[in-house]
Amino acid sequence: MDDLQPLELEQPENAPPPPPSTVVRVFRNRFDQWRAGWRILVYLVVLFVVGMVVRAGVRLVVPDPSGSPMVSWAASFSMAVFDLGLILAAVVVLRWFDRRPASFVGLGFERRWFAELAGGVAVGIVATGGLTLVLVLSGMVSLELSPQAGEAFRVMPRYLLLFTVAAAAEELIFRGYVLQALAEGSRRWVAAVLTSLPFAVVHLDNPDVTVVGITNIFLVGIVFSVIYFQTLRLWLPIGFHLSWNWAHGWLWGFDVSGIELDHQVFIATPRGPEVMTGGGFGLEGSHLTTALVVIAAVWLLARPVLRPTAEVSALWAPYPRGFGLPPVAAPSSPEPDGVPDTKTAQSQ
Repeated sequence: MDDLQPLELEQPENAPPPPPSTVVRVFRNRFDQWRAGWRILVYLVVLFVVGMVVRAGVRLVVPDPSGSPMVSWAASFSMAVFDLGLILAAVVVLRWFDRRPASFVGLGFERRWFAELAGGVAVGIVATGGLTLVLVLSGMVSLELSPQAGEAFRVMPRYLLLFTVAAAAEELIFRGYVLQALAEGSRRWVAAVLTSLPFAVVHLDNPDVTVVGITNIFLVGIVFSVIYFQTLRLWLPIGFHLSWNWAHGWLWGFDVSGIELDHQVFIATPRGPEVMTGGGFGLEGSHLTTALVVIAAVWLLARPVLRPTAEVSALWAPYPRGFGLPPVAAPSSPEPDGVPDTKTAQSQ
């Protein structure tokens, strides 16, 4: 009697692969790439390591700037080094973990990057100027030239540098890699809310903080997130962020999120209700700012006039929604607003 042999069933040539196990699904998405939560965890670990290395290197040549005045070259240099650590950590994760170009940090120098940065600066100056004009004309704020206006112009480069590196740091933290990963792993509105909440929370310890002020900072975080999603770069939010702080603090003389500056061109003295003038928290504590930010958010969402440039669109084109390297055969999925339509992914 012949030995019994196991029966081999022929598999159809086009049979779908077996579904991944539960354990695999915890770590990998439908494109067989790491899920957003794990990627964010890796980013935070890399950020900690890179930050420690960069800080140790700086300490070898520069003394500890913690005792330096807020507006000083040492403080600005320290913040710039922090920015560098944020960028390096994102690049490391993108290039060696996600395998995506470094431009995905949001600071690529593709065409019109400077126009977006300058546009953001212009919008911030116009916005603060408009709010100041309304408050002055209504009698709720008095504005007078500072007796130290000349000195304020002399130290202006320091303030401009400080607000630039500070704005870049906050945008890289709250609208950088983490926002991108959360949006790809869930929904854009979820990512915007989850990153805007800590953006507001970190201001809770500021002097003269108010509920209106914290609410406005949260709403501004939503607007900055929308701007990022529509341009796929950080230049415009950084420009807006830095000019908002610089103009309404150094130029118009308000406190900046409760922080009083030592040098100002004008001095703004609140005389009306705190909920309208912002009080000691500055323009961010005013209901006028609330109205401005809500109008901006509704306008951007209803009529998304901002678009990524052709070069940025081409950079994102091979990557379908859900993140990952372009799979050999990617399932079709609707693309989010602002990302080029990609019906089929390309293999690299």
